[in-house]
Amino acid sequence: MKVFRKKNKKLSDFLPPGVLETLFEAGREQAYVEGEIIQQRGDKWRGVSIVKSGEAVAANVGRDGSIVPSALIKPGDTYGEFTTFLDLPRTHTIFANAPTRIRHIKRDRFLSLIEAEPSIGQAMLTLTLERNYELVSNLDSNRRLPLPARVARLLVAEMEPDDTEGTISCRQEDLAFMIGVSRVAIGKALDKLADKGLIETGYGKIHLPDTGKLRRYLAQQDPLSSM
Repeated sequence: MKVFRKKNKKLSDFLPPGVLETLFEAGREQAYVEGEIIQQRGDKWRGVSIVKSGEAVAANVGRDGSIVPSALIKPGDTYGEFTTFLDLPRTHTIFANAPTRIRHIKRDRFLSLIEAEPSIGQAMLTLTLERNYELVSNLDSNRRLPLPARVARLLVAEMEPDDTEGTISCRQEDLAFMIGVSRVAIGKALDKLADKGLIETGYGKIHLPDTGKLRRYLAQQDPLSSM
């Protein structure tokens, strides 16, 4: 399953040297095989988890068995803050997208670490605010932008800032899941982008011949975009 994700900072980017290792040492490490469920939506285990290696996907499963992915979780990423600070149930099912190792830190232990090392709490607050900013930005774009621009936004998120071109391996179904529209609607949106010379579609892949041109198109559609 392909999950699109903007290149955001991680907890380690806001911590002084050595503090991340302190967090790792405080947790219980567990290994997961590809496809294994790490947590279920509604679980109430209280604590913070940090991905040490591998990759996980946060998603929810519909009544018909369909999987709607929400986020890609990579090494250095954290989750579980809602249960730790607010005692709220888990919002998503998370499963390993590859062989994955995760450190799970119990709530009381994590809070004691914050008290002993204030930089952890500051880093968590900064990271949470960045995530909230991205969420609000995405919600705003979904309300205002036409579907082709929303698709372009996802594709641009996969590129590094200095990439001049690139090819993304994904199915149209992956795009449809991420945006929450039908496969037919995604096909029409991709056709419009291709007609403008912004993308080239192939079997299981989308080629971006000129990422600068795609970014300029997105800027025209959404002047407030930071991409």
